[in-house]
Amino acid sequence: MENQLSAGDMTARVLLTGASQGIGRAILLALARSRHFVLGVSRTKPEELADPARSLESDHLAWRPLDLSNAADVAQCASSLEPLAIRALILCAADYGASERHPASATSTQEWQQVIATNCVGHCLLVSRLLPKLITNSPGIIINLSSDVALLPGPGRAAYAASKAGLHAMLRAIAAEHSVECLRVYQLIPTFQLITKGIRRRRPIGFDFSSYADPALIAQTVDQILSPSGSSMAPGTYLVRRDGTMDRYPEITHL
Repeated sequence: MENQLSAGDMTARVLLTGASQGIGRAILLALARSRHFVLGVSRTKPEELADPARSLESDHLAWRPLDLSNAADVAQCASSLEPLAIRALILCAADYGASERHPASATSTQEWQQVIATNCVGHCLLVSRLLPKLITNSPGIIINLSSDVALLPGPGRAAYAASKAGLHAMLRAIAAEHSVECLRVYQLIPTFQLITKGIRRRRPIGFDFSSYADPALIAQTVDQILSPSGSSMAPGTYLVRRDGTMDRYPEITHL
């Protein structure tokens, strides 16, 4: 873990997990272009920060290493963020598990532990440790890049579904504990597939990606929520359409 804070760190307003690739990287760059000061955390360093001269957004970006599957690493990272004025937390990191779908009975102990530790436990620990800071800078904002499997699990992805559903439920509980004046929790569920390097690796050669969308679409949605004009958007779970529109998902609030 890097111990020294850079100038970019000290002005950080947004903390983003999963910053090095895919949706997280797209959001990181989009927010920097909109002049948000963003601190990204991930296992590996984003290319734009490995060589800052390549990126026009580098003045608004900072990065820290973080392995969400390691509870001690998460605790150390959260502790090191104490000096920072973090107003928003964006959860993008994801471990999908094995590349091929398989039944729950064929899921290894290692896969269960790694996927749930990264997607659920690591994020839950990070959120709980940073909640006081978000409340202090109220209204604090949490944006979770959730998944359709959190609401409607399908066959062959039991570990991933369990991990995403666990984080989804934890954030609903936290939202219920605080008023919207203190904390605003948004959970975004794309209704379409996004083209990322990870998705390309998991699809066969020659796969038709014409129905897939660029992660920049989700990045625009997140940027909109964090903008002053987005303050009127009610917290909750939203289905994000491919045309950029969003539909509120009416989750059960009582039995």
